[in-house]
Amino acid sequence: MPKINTILYATDLSKNAKPALSWAMSLAEQYNAAISVIHIIPDVIEEMSASMGYDLTAHYDMEQLSELNEEGENNARDAISERIKSVCGEINDEFPSCRMDFSRIIIKTGHPVQEIITAATDGNFDIVVMGSHGHGLIDDLFLGSVARGVVHKCTVPVLTIRLPAE
Repeated sequence: MPKINTILYATDLSKNAKPALSWAMSLAEQYNAAISVIHIIPDVIEEMSASMGYDLTAHYDMEQLSELNEEGENNARDAISERIKSVCGEINDEFPSCRMDFSRIIIKTGHPVQEIITAATDGNFDIVVMGSHGHGLIDDLFLGSVARGVVHKCTVPVLTIRLPAE
């Protein structure tokens, strides 16, 4: 029988992500496990290049562009930590002993599927818990694209929780 000691809770920090956190906390209570949180910040350069149809890396200094990503990650770190602590506090009535490991809040910049899979395997997590948003007719039938990618490619078991529409 598998033992769950460490849970990686992947979140986009949306208001609707709470049901997935509740599941992660329920598993943590049941198995006396610790929960670590991962949040992925999209790569600013990649996002801007894609939206403009223009490769910024070909025309600007990569060091400056990397600093822009790093600045975004640093600015987000404190806000994300506070948001996670706030949500944990909100559901504390249901789970009085919050098993969130606030020393292991993982914030990465990059592609969400890749970063979640890397963190899950490198961190030796026993399970990944994440919400799933469906964004289209096909996705509504299955899983959101990030959840689908993690489920299909991750070697660690993944529990997906269908999240309410925003």
